[in-house]
Amino acid sequence: MSSVDLDAVGRLESRIQAEIDSGRSLAAQYALGLHGRVVAGRSFGTATDAHRFVIFSATKTIVQFALVPEIASGALELTAPVAEYIPEFGENGKDAVTVLQLLTMQGGFPLANIGPNHWGSSEGRRSRFARWSLQYPAGTVTEYHPVSAHWVIAELIETLAGQPFEDVVHRRVTEPAGAAAILTRTTEAPVVEIRATGQRPTDADADGMAALLAAYGGQPDRVPLAPIDADAMVAMNDPVFQSACMPGGGGRARAADVALVYQHVLADDSPWMRDALRTVRNASINVSDGVPALRTIAGVVAGADGLHRYRWFPNAPRAFGHHGAGGQLCWCDPDTGLSFTFLHDTHHRDPSVTLLRNEELNSLALECVQP
Repeated sequence: MSSVDLDAVGRLESRIQAEIDSGRSLAAQYALGLHGRVVAGRSFGTATDAHRFVIFSATKTIVQFALVPEIASGALELTAPVAEYIPEFGENGKDAVTVLQLLTMQGGFPLANIGPNHWGSSEGRRSRFARWSLQYPAGTVTEYHPVSAHWVIAELIETLAGQPFEDVVHRRVTEPAGAAAILTRTTEAPVVEIRATGQRPTDADADGMAALLAAYGGQPDRVPLAPIDADAMVAMNDPVFQSACMPGGGGRARAADVALVYQHVLADDSPWMRDALRTVRNASINVSDGVPALRTIAGVVAGADGLHRYRWFPNAPRAFGHHGAGGQLCWCDPDTGLSFTFLHDTHHRDPSVTLLRNEELNSLALECVQP
């Protein structure tokens, strides 16, 4: 049975402390899960163990896990049109979009928007879905849907379960794992404030940045030159956004909560949960970075193609998870049984800061488990 290497844990903690000491982050948490429990974890900087962090797109997989029982029971068919379950979604030329395309970022509506006047009720969400149109035919392009797809996924959950989607996510995903609710409209726990820092690379920096990222990823033609918009993430400090339970990016969690969720799903050896963690359903190329998506019905697999770092994973081919903007790392490895979560408060405008930190932390985390 695998065990924890305490010396490796110390090296991981020293690396996270260096983030705080340098000022690149002001607050951070990490957690390592193994054998169904959290075996190591700590808070850094201004964070206490009670603090929650906004986990951004790491929320996506936690929400998608709540659909697995519906797929397993046959209540939800992957090949069926989404409009079979949500008729309003089929309006405006979206009638052919399948559930599988929705779950694997091939739905064709990446920039569709929904706002506070509509996201709080099923009626409001459906009225917006009816107005959305496709940017391209579903199934023809893999493009990351930052927010839109998961409002539809949330509506599927609510429609099939007959309860508010955030309650279903807690009942099916976080509560059985022994974790606090990650999607919740109210919380008494303190939430770490998000900040943006650093400078975006200028045109003069472009050649050096491209060389650095090419060395990082190994293939110059796959360098994502556009910097992440760190400033946009600061909007999640607004209580209106935090209380919306945004299924594509509004989870608020402790690192231990996320690590426990991944431990719980690793222990579920049912066929559909194995499918959710291990079966790639979309290996087509992401238009944003030229990297194969390697998406399952619930998240992303690290892969054995040498591009795991682009996907923010360690060198563990079957590692699975979904990360969050700014370098929130959330994954598990079926081969070692390890789950790892790193959360922090600061979004750096220079993408190389995030990419290089991700690689170091992921490698150090993987070293924490002995066979």
